[in-house]
Amino acid sequence: MDVFLILLLIICFCACLVCVLQIRSLRRALAAMQKSDKMKSFFIRSLSHEIRTPLHSVSGLAEIISREDLYLSKEEKKNISDQIQYNTSMIATLLDEVTIYSDEGKSGHPLQVDRFSPNQTCQRCLDANRASAQEGVKMTFRHELSDSFFISSDRHIVELVLNKLVLTACKFTKKGEVAVGCHHLEGNHQLVFFVEDTGDGIPQDRRAFMYTWFEQPDEMADNTEFDLSVAQRLASKIGGHLQLDESYQKGTRMEFVLPVR
Repeated sequence: MDVFLILLLIICFCACLVCVLQIRSLRRALAAMQKSDKMKSFFIRSLSHEIRTPLHSVSGLAEIISREDLYLSKEEKKNISDQIQYNTSMIATLLDEVTIYSDEGKSGHPLQVDRFSPNQTCQRCLDANRASAQEGVKMTFRHELSDSFFISSDRHIVELVLNKLVLTACKFTKKGEVAVGCHHLEGNHQLVFFVEDTGDGIPQDRRAFMYTWFEQPDEMADNTEFDLSVAQRLASKIGGHLQLDESYQKGTRMEFVLPVR
């Protein structure tokens, strides 16, 4: 009888232990689902905000070329055509973020490598985001690299990363300027794109969350960490990475380091 009672107690204990483990597993699954919902909310809000900039630009350009009383030179027509192509490419690449987000960057957007000018890329990104700058803020191109310098990489992803950095800089710069440029680190075979501003800078206590892949959605003060984490994931797809220049004292200087091919 005592043996039977002991076995019964052991079975009851094991059953209780299984129930406790299942409850903990369910709680973790529920927490993961809640976290996922918050991530999706951040993602949709961020993407909706970003996609408005190129859409607004395309709409404005379409309005210009539809005017019957307007004469455009060949150079002006080419410039408008280039801007439309740039903005439509940006929209397409933004939509690729959906795939990158859904599988956490494991596959998604297939790389499309071509040769392009980093200077032209900086200038195009700067021009495309002038409307995002706050009133009185200058948008400046820092010409530090030769115009004859070309690199091979996925141009759309490079532009998307720069676009995110410029939009973030514009968001937090109320006066002064937002500057974009690039330079070549010959010894390290790297190209460094940079976006610097005269805003308030990134607080020390927020820097730990700058590139986290949505690990702390509850602790995000705004979409900045989200944008930078997406930008970091995109940069890593083409062998690059983001870094904060902590020696810069006028505001914030973010660098996008890319291997030179």
